[in-house]
Amino acid sequence: MNKILTASLLLGAALTFSACSNEEDDIFDQSAAERLNAAVDLYSSRLEAQPNGWAMQLYPTLQNEAPYGNGYLVLIDFNPDQSVRVAMNNTLTNGDFAQDISAWQVITDDGPVITFNTHNKVMHLFSDPNDVPSTGTNDAPNDETGTGIGGDYEFIIVDAPEDASYMMLKGKKRGTYNLLTPMEEGVDYSTYLSDVKNWMGMMFSSKSPTFDVIHFGDTLYKMEGASDGIPNIYPYDADAVLNESFDPFLVTKRGDQYYLRFRDAHSINGYTVQDFHYLADKDIFQSVDNEKCYISGDSPSRFFKQLMTDSVTRTWKTSLKDENSSAYASLVDALTDAMSPNSRTFQYVSLRHSKADGYQIGITYRERKSTRTAYFNCEFSFGEDGTVTISAPTPKDNNARTLVEAYGAKVNDLLSFYATTFTITPNVTAFDLSSIKLVSKADANKWVIMNL
Repeated sequence: MNKILTASLLLGAALTFSACSNEEDDIFDQSAAERLNAAVDLYSSRLEAQPNGWAMQLYPTLQNEAPYGNGYLVLIDFNPDQSVRVAMNNTLTNGDFAQDISAWQVITDDGPVITFNTHNKVMHLFSDPNDVPSTGTNDAPNDETGTGIGGDYEFIIVDAPEDASYMMLKGKKRGTYNLLTPMEEGVDYSTYLSDVKNWMGMMFSSKSPTFDVIHFGDTLYKMEGASDGIPNIYPYDADAVLNESFDPFLVTKRGDQYYLRFRDAHSINGYTVQDFHYLADKDIFQSVDNEKCYISGDSPSRFFKQLMTDSVTRTWKTSLKDENSSAYASLVDALTDAMSPNSRTFQYVSLRHSKADGYQIGITYRERKSTRTAYFNCEFSFGEDGTVTISAPTPKDNNARTLVEAYGAKVNDLLSFYATTFTITPNVTAFDLSSIKLVSKADANKWVIMNL
């Protein structure tokens, strides 16, 4: 029995040694150059295999100032005939869709390298040493002649999984990491770029002077100035200048879903995050790395109170009648009909605060060829529960007294709509609070949309 066991062990060891020996022979059958050429062929075939190409999140430099530090969404279709189509729509293309076809190749250099080896008027915008017209001001323009944006047109392939779910490229000169993800079949490049651009404009509007909030578990950071794609990210209660940390990001789209990815990963209190997925039902960007981390918009009640109590004059205007509740629209209709015989046309209602005049409700209307506003004084009280209570308005000026005398109940009924307690909610998204909804706390069917 012992002899049989010993023989079996020796046979197993011999087989193991033989297998390892054969494996080592396979590895070293090829020279380093041959293995590199094989990798070139492999990566070339993977790039060509995507029927609708790739979305590239390209960062020309590691700077944190626009336009050099911005991320750029570039769509690239690599073809087996060594032609490549490159498209984008951003400040470098003057806000228009632009595309060009040139040549490409995977070459052997510092490992496998993708090169755009004939001039491409889109891709080479990042590396051509030309002036960038969008920088500086009319009085003090910047001149980038000789440097341009300062980016690359050759990229080292540093990661390319077998399933071709992505490729990670590294700029050969600048060392920035640039992610490639497959484009869906049948998606038009111009439409895709417009969709992403418009959605970005809606979610991170320059018209909304607020911030977003990154939640690292229970630890909060402000994300300020996201509209230009290079937000300042710093602890929630800290000074924005003393603790500034800029990190650009890009948004991409897959189907109807939107994804946000920062150029750099953030590690806070044991959480490391970089990629987020927008969840429309929750109105948040949920981290794909950790469920306890997400990005939310600002509190609409906090934002509304801040704007209506600071020293700057702020005016919110109602949106079009048909976008508001039927209860509000009927009051507008009644006043509009009453004004019509007197050559007056109702325009909108506004909520206004100024340091000099306090709080007012304004009714703006056209009278023949002139636009007039009748102002009514009122008071705003902000509750700890995030509500705002507006007191009964009283006429402030002659225009207001004229309207009350002429249309009496119609004016008072419209003003009375505002004389109540409102909850404050986003109109579309908490990421853009330039449009909010005031909902009557007593009756949820009574609401009005106000826009900055």
